[in-house]
Amino acid sequence: MKTIALFFFAMFITFGLCACDQDNHHDQKISIEVLKAFEQKFPDAVGVEWEKDGKYYVADFRSALPEGQTGVKYELEAWFDSSANWRMTVKDVTYDMLPQVVKDGFTASNFGAWIVEDSDIVERNGKDTVYVLEVEQGHQERYLYFNSAGELTQERKNGSDDYRDLL
Repeated sequence: MKTIALFFFAMFITFGLCACDQDNHHDQKISIEVLKAFEQKFPDAVGVEWEKDGKYYVADFRSALPEGQTGVKYELEAWFDSSANWRMTVKDVTYDMLPQVVKDGFTASNFGAWIVEDSDIVERNGKDTVYVLEVEQGHQERYLYFNSAGELTQERKNGSDDYRDLL
């Protein structure tokens, strides 16, 4: 019985080491140009993890809060193209961190009485910032897209925090 247990333990360790080895090499698939562009744009990034999404390189990471604010660090997702151009950043924020004009737009919308479950700020290269609210009421859920003027520009019944279509 000890032999079987030892065998499975050895297999577990072997597979674990292989998985770690693959994770360590994952970042090597990201070009040095993309890594440099990322480091320049986000010098205080911590906990960076990279993945490839189609023709984009996506970094998931945390960054410091703005000066004067305390609490949990922002969770961000930065998108770069293969030429190392920053394309978009998705920042997971609390509702209170949204601009007042966006909160006013939400309150004035047909969904103003719904519960806000999540808020994201999507900053894009050369395009208007988009504010996305995930709201729910009972068993219904919606993703609401607001522009920087606080206008509701899009509503989705089914959605996710995949903002690839905003690129």
